[in-house]
Amino acid sequence: MKTRSAWRRWLAAFALVAASTTTLVAPQLAPAAEAAAKTVWIPDRWQSTGEVPWASNRTRESTNFILLWGEKSGTNPLTAPGEYRFDPDNILSQLENLYSFYVNTMRFTPETGLLAQHKIIVIVTRTWNRTALDAWATGGSTDGRVGVINIAPGAAQPGSWGLAHELGHVMQNYTFLGRSGMGFTHASAGTFWEASAEFMAMQVYPRGGAGDLTRWLRTENLYYSSSRHHYGAWMLLQYIKDRDGIEMVNRIWNEARNTEHPLEVYRRITGINQAELNRRVGEYAQHNVTWDYANRADFMPFINSVYGAGFLNAYKGVPVEAVNASARHYRVSDAMAPSDYGYNKIQLVPDSDGALIRLHLKGHAETGATGWTFGFVAVRNGTPRYGPLTQGTSGQLSFQTQPGEREVFLVVTGTPASAVPKYAFLDGWPKNRRYPYEFRISGAIPSGHEPGYQKPAATNGGRWHSNGGGWVAGNANVAATAYVGPRAAVYSGSVTGNARIEDLAWVNGGTVNGNAVVKGNAIIHGGVTIGGSAVVGGDAEPPAGPTGGNCSSGTYLMFNPSRSCDGGGGEADVNPPHGTFSSDELAITGGTNPTTPPPTATPTPTTPTPTTPPASTPPPGGTAACRVAYAANSWNNGFTGDVTVTNTGTSAVNGWTLSFSFPTGQQVTNSWNATVTQSGSTVTARNAAHNGSITPNGTASFGFQGTHGGTNQPPTGWTLNGSPCTT
Repeated sequence: MKTRSAWRRWLAAFALVAASTTTLVAPQLAPAAEAAAKTVWIPDRWQSTGEVPWASNRTRESTNFILLWGEKSGTNPLTAPGEYRFDPDNILSQLENLYSFYVNTMRFTPETGLLAQHKIIVIVTRTWNRTALDAWATGGSTDGRVGVINIAPGAAQPGSWGLAHELGHVMQNYTFLGRSGMGFTHASAGTFWEASAEFMAMQVYPRGGAGDLTRWLRTENLYYSSSRHHYGAWMLLQYIKDRDGIEMVNRIWNEARNTEHPLEVYRRITGINQAELNRRVGEYAQHNVTWDYANRADFMPFINSVYGAGFLNAYKGVPVEAVNASARHYRVSDAMAPSDYGYNKIQLVPDSDGALIRLHLKGHAETGATGWTFGFVAVRNGTPRYGPLTQGTSGQLSFQTQPGEREVFLVVTGTPASAVPKYAFLDGWPKNRRYPYEFRISGAIPSGHEPGYQKPAATNGGRWHSNGGGWVAGNANVAATAYVGPRAAVYSGSVTGNARIEDLAWVNGGTVNGNAVVKGNAIIHGGVTIGGSAVVGGDAEPPAGPTGGNCSSGTYLMFNPSRSCDGGGGEADVNPPHGTFSSDELAITGGTNPTTPPPTATPTPTTPTPTTPPASTPPPGGTAACRVAYAANSWNNGFTGDVTVTNTGTSAVNGWTLSFSFPTGQQVTNSWNATVTQSGSTVTARNAAHNGSITPNGTASFGFQGTHGGTNQPPTGWTLNGSPCTT
């Protein structure tokens, strides 16, 4: 796990940026053989002021980099004392390979303009007598014209993730250096810098790392740009890659304007409106139920073995509170409600196998929140099936589960209706809009509220605390008098007296005693003591000493490393208090069909649409024997259709295309778990990446949303890979 001060890496990188006004030429990749040799640009002040007192006999160059190191490593770093020893040729070789990947393979940004002129400077830190040159790893630029990496010998070993990450930051700088008005220099883009650098490193080393997942998995409800997220928020980029291709990720960086939030850039480039942007973010949140991405096999080992796995893997999603248990009326607590583009995953237990689940969700718009995007995800044997998404401040939704779908989730995302909010990098919890909501449900009950519920086992050497039921690590000291709430956790450290750890807060070292309260998404780290009447909440992380190490009074609600334990009041919260809806206001009406149709949206392919083979080409996967089950929910002029294909043959189907016809002019507008296209009355569905193989007696499922003209007759003429199916 990264250290608490890791947030400084982005600030250091960003501080190096100084954009000039030179215009960048049109992006064109020049072949290496034709490119002119790059020159060395090292600021004169580095030597004249002693900022970086480099010497020519302590440098090494390659095609695209120049390495500088300090006097502690001598002129031959291979023979230097242990902590100052490194192999300059190996570092340069790593960097050249990474450079080639980012420029020629990933094509993140073209080798033109300033990137084609000067060699990137690499300062080997912790080898100098100057203590300012002590960074572990940073990346950025200087003088508005040349990239700079600071890397310690220990961070630059063979296969270095740090070099991949920091060169990613340098390449990010080159997307706008010399381009006036361009680039992610707005304060709201800070998290995106770090998430993108992790994403870029993952393209190079797919199984080398997956970001700071503990902090991410603990705080999925926080706003997307939260400083708490910055090493783990790469999954949105993976969603964009899977949906739109890696080229879209590159375009977002290269076409960003310096006033924009990353989601604004994506919205502008794709030509979609705010509602469709919100639907896509809601779809991304649905994918995070099972981490359903093309690189899932690469990063799931990191999810499964994440720091704190014993607690994080014990539960799936956030809990809800009963408002009226007999009416199945529930609410999410304000501490866990999603902020802008944060989300909740709420695990449900169906009443029966194949139950119809009906929902009425209503958001507290009186707080200033403007929109919620919500829908269901069913999981069978680890494979997700996505229901349609509904948007608005209130709506009803039905979802027909299928036999064997034992896990079902309600996913609720906070989605502002008219604009993308722009929070600064350290604008924490009290400054972020939250989206509290309530719902009534039939056909299922939130996990933890069902009759006979049993708490999952405490694994990884942990235990459930007797007072509150929260998770306590085997090496943590928690007194019986202290309270640790059901979803709170103590990973290490000491909690004594009448101290309370509530909501999703966690103690990661340090001491909490007296009558102190730690709540919300707050974290307490080693070296910090919280006692007396102090309250730490929101997304706060009190800094360690000497000035901030002992809090005995005051309220602290925001991630603010510069605020010491001053005993002051909590930061002002932009979110006003709100009431509670009556169960009648959340009555489920309208039969089994949705009363509010989902918004029309463009199809969302998860894989590139393959070319239809000519008639003389045998269909993929062999001749199919198949059975199709089709169910539709209709309202006004809209409907959703759910399709399950069963392989009734004796051999597996590997790759499938299902075709059918609509008899009364229906039009498909969106789909999930398959790529669905339509020509006239003929509809063609092609498998997604995760459901392309159907074993004998096995099934594959997908769904779609569409419109009809008042008559919605079921499709006819079902064929799988060219062979007729029964219905």
